[in-house]
Amino acid sequence: MASNKVLYCGDATLETGACYLGGVMTLSRIGFDYVEMDARFPKRLLEKDYQLYLLSDYPSRNFPAGAMKTIARKVERGASLLMIGGWESFHGLIGGYQSSDLSPVLPVQCLQKDDRLNWSQGLVPEVVSSHPVLKGLPWDKPPLVCGCNRVNPKPDAKVILALRKLQIKKGNLSLGQESLPLLVFGSFGKGKTGAVTTDFAPHWVGGMVDWGAKRVTAQAKGGKKVEVGDHYVAFIRNLLLHFLK
Repeated sequence: MASNKVLYCGDATLETGACYLGGVMTLSRIGFDYVEMDARFPKRLLEKDYQLYLLSDYPSRNFPAGAMKTIARKVERGASLLMIGGWESFHGLIGGYQSSDLSPVLPVQCLQKDDRLNWSQGLVPEVVSSHPVLKGLPWDKPPLVCGCNRVNPKPDAKVILALRKLQIKKGNLSLGQESLPLLVFGSFGKGKTGAVTTDFAPHWVGGMVDWGAKRVTAQAKGGKKVEVGDHYVAFIRNLLLHFLK
């Protein structure tokens, strides 16, 4: 059995992009093992039973043959899987999950082409379905994010949050009609599954990293110290605890 509840793979290193999620988990006292984005997935970790497999900017090509099938079976038996967006997630630029053994596990269907959307004027989160992970946070004053992966929710999945494009033209502000999935929940066998289509680290995270008036300092062991907003911390904590219950 794993002593830590979460296996976190991706986001470069704990001294770079992974310092955000790693810092929040450390602050929230959520134990995790970590695999760097460019590292080959260690087969020995398949012998452990994690409660949550957290993939964020971790290319599917890093998994050895059969590893994703093993993780899929663990989710089917009751573990959780959460994928967070980025260039190495979903299809992305080099994510490659659209044809992987984890594709049936995800609550969303990956596109068969580059799915990255960068939007400099900001993407606005909006609540689609009520859920405990949203409680206590001011979604009537949401933060802007700067990009996401385009995905299609599966028929039995539940969209919790969506994104709409903020459009600024000659000083006039409007929201685009297209609704893009941001947070999607599903299940696979006995396990919980989730997809967050934006990133929790720069650059796609945009203003979400500073969401909240109170400043919070967080640092994972061996990682860089970060200063973030308290609502950012609360949202990620709520999200992770949903998969660890």
